[in-house]
Amino acid sequence: MRFPSGPALPLLAAGGLSCAIVVAGYAGSAPGPTPQPTRQSTHTGHPAPSPDPAGPPASMARIAAALGCRADIILDARELREGGCTTRAGVFRILTFSSDAKKRAWLTEAQAYGGSYLVGTRWSVTGPSPNALSPLRNSLGGTVESGAGHGHSP
Repeated sequence: MRFPSGPALPLLAAGGLSCAIVVAGYAGSAPGPTPQPTRQSTHTGHPAPSPDPAGPPASMARIAAALGCRADIILDARELREGGCTTRAGVFRILTFSSDAKKRAWLTEAQAYGGSYLVGTRWSVTGPSPNALSPLRNSLGGTVESGAGHGHSP
């Protein structure tokens, strides 16, 4: 049996890791309330809600539209949504997460397989190269990250 290598490996790993995160999320204890950051108002001395400086996360549809495609949804779970599409620039895997902590956990595992990632607030896009992710970064923001990878065999 021949195992995938090259550009397909990070995308294959992304799908497997997405499933693992969903299973791990359901296996944990019931989620508790998420503490909301607050800041002190200078006028009243009472806590006031702190706006999210990064803004709301981009939706799967918005990310796909910025790529110029329509994402085929692969996984739709409470912790994450995963979709993919192909453009002239290559194959893209789009993930949105219920929290930045879950996004970071997924990225930590996925980057071990190599690949190029555009990372934003509660979302990540895996693409064929940093250059292929540049137009998306220009329209949505985010940070391009690269995985170290373990290499591949011919």
